[in-house]
Amino acid sequence: MPSIEIKRKATLSRQEVADRLIALGNALAEGSEVELSSGGDSIKVEVPGEVRWELEIEIDGDETEIEIELKWTDEPKPARTQAAEPAAPPAADEPAAAAASEPAAAKPAPARRGRPRKAATS
Repeated sequence: MPSIEIKRKATLSRQEVADRLIALGNALAEGSEVELSSGGDSIKVEVPGEVRWELEIEIDGDETEIEIELKWTDEPKPARTQAAEPAAPPAADEPAAAAASEPAAAKPAPARRGRPRKAATS
C-alpha cells in the first residue's frame, strides 16, 4: 500500500495537456525538486539524476491510450564522515595551488520529502 497517492482524472483540451507536460518537463530540467499539484492537492518530490521511463501506447478500435510513467528509487543518503583535520599550510617550497586542489568538504544532503507511489490496480 502506498504511503501517499494522489490520483486525478479530467478531460482537458489538447493545449491544457501540452501545458502540463511542458511544465513537468521544465521542472525536471531545472532541478531535482518537482512540485506537482492537482485539484487542490500538492506535493514536492525529489527526483534523482536517473529515472526509469515507461511509455505505453494502446490502440483498441476507436480508442487510443498513451501512458507515460516515471519511476525511481530514492538515492541512499551519503554516510556522514567526520570533519577532516585542517590541512597544513603548504611548505615554503610547495606551490600554493597544490593545497587548493584538495576536494572541498561535501555539503549534507537536503531533507527529503515524501513521494507518491502508484498503487497497483487489479
